[in-house]
Amino acid sequence: MATKEQFLGKLAGKLGRERIHQAAAPKFQHQPWDHLHKELDQEGLVNQFGNELMKLGGVVIPVQDEASLAAAVEAYMQENGFSRLIVWPAGEALGAEIPDPADDLQSKGIKVTRWSSGGSRDELIAAAEIAQAGLVYATHAISETGSIVLYNRGDRGRLVSLLPNQFLAVVRASTVVPRITQVLKSMAAQVADYSCINIITGPSRTSDIEMDLTIGVHGPGRITIFLIEDHL
Repeated sequence: MATKEQFLGKLAGKLGRERIHQAAAPKFQHQPWDHLHKELDQEGLVNQFGNELMKLGGVVIPVQDEASLAAAVEAYMQENGFSRLIVWPAGEALGAEIPDPADDLQSKGIKVTRWSSGGSRDELIAAAEIAQAGLVYATHAISETGSIVLYNRGDRGRLVSLLPNQFLAVVRASTVVPRITQVLKSMAAQVADYSCINIITGPSRTSDIEMDLTIGVHGPGRITIFLIEDHL
């Protein structure tokens, strides 16, 4: 069986050229998407994001600042009668001076499980399965589609956003961008530190061959965004 190099070398020979090992990325003179949503300032992008998300069945809860996040999540949990929550560590998402909301939530009687790369995977999966909600921190939000962007790695497990029926995500209003093209531009500097990147648009949806729509079959049935208004 030919190796990869042998196969590519033979293919280059058939094309009548030497084997190329590296190609320069193309530089486009025009970006046809650059003009889209240019009329919107940051407040306009935030409003567009909220409107698009709500069309998909999502909910946006405004939060005044980082310090108010724990109280907002607690109120949501109490309003819905939830007592079990699985969370990502807040880390740099809120800043070193802001305590992790998980600490405050646990002190209020909510059973909080922190996803950790050093924890037992079986125990974390079991906790995610019985949690009534999963809380994560989004890197960006996309106004055009009402989507959020999650960077996943050991301490930011995907199952937090997949197994609980209620999906909670913290988004900074200042990180809302017009389109996926802006997100892709920022990925190159970060991808090496993460195992995968998820772009989530609304609650889980699936249809059978008769086009009967069902919500929540392959993931959460409800998505709620806690929007930190740091753009004002």
